[in-house]
Amino acid sequence: MNSDITCDLWKITCRQKLDVYYPNSPSGSGRTPVLVWVYGGGFDSGERQLPPPTDLGYACVGSYFAKRGFITVIPDYRLVPNVLSPGQAEDVRDAIVWCINHPEHLTTPSNPSPDVQNVYLMGHSAGGSNAFTAVILPETPDTAILRSSIAGMILCAGVYHFSPLPSEDPFWNVAAQYCGGLKEIEENTTTALFSRASDSTITSLPRVLAVEGEREPNWLAAVGKEFRQVFEARTGKRLEMIVAKGHNHVSLNWALGTGEGEEWAEEVLKWINESK
Repeated sequence: MNSDITCDLWKITCRQKLDVYYPNSPSGSGRTPVLVWVYGGGFDSGERQLPPPTDLGYACVGSYFAKRGFITVIPDYRLVPNVLSPGQAEDVRDAIVWCINHPEHLTTPSNPSPDVQNVYLMGHSAGGSNAFTAVILPETPDTAILRSSIAGMILCAGVYHFSPLPSEDPFWNVAAQYCGGLKEIEENTTTALFSRASDSTITSLPRVLAVEGEREPNWLAAVGKEFRQVFEARTGKRLEMIVAKGHNHVSLNWALGTGEGEEWAEEVLKWINESK
């Protein structure tokens, strides 16, 4: 990947199309933890810098976690119809591997030592699917680098498969475009890729935390339940979970930085601290 970047003290923008948000003060441990956040958008929309009037949305996510001590990276990825599964997850992987291989581009005077060997990976909706898929992709040198550097994953209401989706829902068209056709959908979802992952991949998984809004759409809540069952059957481990009280599918992220409805994120931070 091209490493040509422009940089100031607060944000990096590179041709990999990622933004980085920094803590105002250095970590007391001397190394600043890194969190990569992957936005959603139904596989065919979304971007790291949303246009007005929603332009503060993901900036508030980046700012929220930066204020709590994390170098927070928000990468872009290709969208349907310009990519096929698992291309979005590969983009996420490549962005993280770029950061791991170029820690000098994540440094600032206040954050001279980014801890790229202990990255926390967090994704919402389609971003949750892409984050998890990035870690279970077939073995390549880049995938090995990624897996060895992820300390924990936080999956927020991921779209891991589509079977509970009502048959008349237009989202099936997007799913077919991303997966390569209606017949190929069940072969190329995150759940299907997970079921086919090697035993060595499964045993190398870091701690995983699921987050869901209390008011998720019924079909997406069913997706989450089925994914947890598959996860626990495949790994033999309980998938830890946080239910964000009062939140729907969208409000999880938009609450951050407002001072209200942030309890779920505080629970995530507690989980991260317990996993160190």
